[in-house]
Amino acid sequence: MLGSTLNRMIFWELVRVFLLSLSTLTGLVLLVVAVQQAAQLGLSLTQLVRAMPLLVPSILPIAIPATTLFAACVVYGRLAHDNEVIALKAAGIHLFGIVKPAVLLGVLTTCTTAALAHTTIPQTQQMFYAQILSDPEEVLYNSLRRDRCLRHPTMPYVLYVHDVQGKRLVDVVIKRRLKVKDPRTGIESTVGYDFVARMHEARLCVDMANGTMSIEPDRFVIDGKTASVSSATSGAFTMDLPDSVSGKEAKLKINSLTWDQLPERIAATIAERDALVVQRNARQTEFDRTSDLNVIAFAETELRGYKYQIDAKSRHARNLQAEVHARPALAVSCLVFALIGCPVGIWANRADYLSTFVVCFMPTLLVYYPLLLAGTDMGKTGKIPLVVGCWAADVVMGAVGMVLTWRLLRR
Repeated sequence: MLGSTLNRMIFWELVRVFLLSLSTLTGLVLLVVAVQQAAQLGLSLTQLVRAMPLLVPSILPIAIPATTLFAACVVYGRLAHDNEVIALKAAGIHLFGIVKPAVLLGVLTTCTTAALAHTTIPQTQQMFYAQILSDPEEVLYNSLRRDRCLRHPTMPYVLYVHDVQGKRLVDVVIKRRLKVKDPRTGIESTVGYDFVARMHEARLCVDMANGTMSIEPDRFVIDGKTASVSSATSGAFTMDLPDSVSGKEAKLKINSLTWDQLPERIAATIAERDALVVQRNARQTEFDRTSDLNVIAFAETELRGYKYQIDAKSRHARNLQAEVHARPALAVSCLVFALIGCPVGIWANRADYLSTFVVCFMPTLLVYYPLLLAGTDMGKTGKIPLVVGCWAADVVMGAVGMVLTWRLLRR
């Protein structure tokens, strides 16, 4: 494909600009993602530095398509600006010859992005969470140092501290959530707290074997609805670890699933949903045979609860199915951007980076990614087929790229 010296020169120039821009963009995005992960997981600086290399693969599928477009625009813009394209046409060389390096770059970046999404990114995500959560006690202490608070939807308690000194929690307040079930929907909601425990000092301990954490105070005072209790003894408050620290959330994250694991998870989720449907239908049949008003009132609540569970499983299944289309669609965008970058770069006739960025990248950013996000979201909600939603951006921009390339070759 790159038999001529000219094509090899163009290709290696594309590779040089691509690698330079990829390293720059990846570094910038890595800083943003690292700060976000540190805020979510309560990471110390040491933990963050150790984990940053594991975040790089997950950033590349975002950076590679953009830098493919940028490299094509810059290189072919320079060729046009230096009148080399006119010279090639005057020498009788068909322009398809100089388009080949861009197509090759697009194919290589597409294959690379697909390979990353297939196994590398899920495995590094699993390694990232395993490394961070290898010391959950440190994660919890760091979170308390930063927020002075520890709360999670799965935790029955909310923990507040005035200060954290080493492994000592100073001026601790623990509040236990009071949950009430809605008789109409069967959904539990927090309406306040049924008791508050105050302690001067405490220490946090984690038992990963049992998946629990405990707060061990020096002494505490409990204010409840019916009584107040004061104790000078060390009575620990034990609760389950938050899902974000125990690793449950990490195991459920879709981006942590390899390509081979996706079909298994999809089948398991659909099976769970179908089992709930069978249970609901069986209960519906039982309720239809009774005339007891109390049973009928209870049946409405129970059946509504089944509906919420079935809908949740259906949404999760569609999210998993969308991932099957989204990963290859994002990889193919590299080839699409290469096809767009070549003709746009030649017609823009610019040699500087800033002009190239404004002329090509900004319009594509305002068209491709909104179309990708909107289409994928509509596919997940069932408004349009998943195939259409996930691939719409590639189809539209691919058609634009092919039309632009065809018009270029006709010049």
